[in-house]
Amino acid sequence: MTLLSAAKAFVRMAHFYRFPVERNRAESGRIGYCYAFHFVAGGKGTVTIDGNTYPVKKGDLIYFPPKVKHSFYANPDNPLSTYNVYCDIWSEKSMSSLHLVWDESDFDSALLTLVLPCAELASLPVVTPIQHHSWLGQLFISAVAQFGQKEPYTDLIVSNLVKAFLLALVQTVSKIQLTDYRIQPIIERMDKEANASRGYDEWMAACGLRKTQFHELFKQATGMSPKAYWTKSIMRHVEAALWESERSITAIAEDFGYSSVHHFTKQFTQFHGVSPTEFRKRKNSSS
Repeated sequence: MTLLSAAKAFVRMAHFYRFPVERNRAESGRIGYCYAFHFVAGGKGTVTIDGNTYPVKKGDLIYFPPKVKHSFYANPDNPLSTYNVYCDIWSEKSMSSLHLVWDESDFDSALLTLVLPCAELASLPVVTPIQHHSWLGQLFISAVAQFGQKEPYTDLIVSNLVKAFLLALVQTVSKIQLTDYRIQPIIERMDKEANASRGYDEWMAACGLRKTQFHELFKQATGMSPKAYWTKSIMRHVEAALWESERSITAIAEDFGYSSVHHFTKQFTQFHGVSPTEFRKRKNSSS
């Protein structure tokens, strides 16, 4: 049994909230008394914690541990709206109805929830995209909808829904490979337009990272170096060009930015184990 499986999950507050743009400045010094989860229902904006800022959009799940200063910023043209759950996880009962202050000087340590060292919660990122796990978002929304109902089993239902959500969230995060938001657009461009993405200078300009940091995050996301992933993407596109067109090897090499057909042939052969000409012959003979 893991520590999280023994959680109680008493909810101090759960509600739907639209972030007023005029309160952007006031949302910059938030400190929570308990564990906070926000599921973005719509709009765009950013969240900042520990000096790091993350863009957020519909379908993202945001997590803040207790007693950590953080902030929200709502896009003026498309303000954020979120479903929110603030909960005590380890206490036998909810310690207070207060869940948040907006000024550090107002923080009362006596109202702070019990915090235990839990590796499962520590593994959660600040922002988890769960757009492809709609059932997880619906589970969270159900907990918010039940909160405040005047029925005999409401508290128990909400507690169990939140606990189920936490277990499902940790399980989901352990299975999905999260990609840094600055890396994702570059990967997508490599996949779609391999010949339009040529090297580190362009990649650095696009993501704003130092070369070493970019290399580490990219390999973390793909398991490959940027150059190796780019080469693999190029080769996928080249395969299609060789099989689906009658263009010459030289013309295809030029299409993908190679200044020399000899360099192109060498790289293709190293990647596939056969030359472009032999690759095309094999396709024709199997047709």
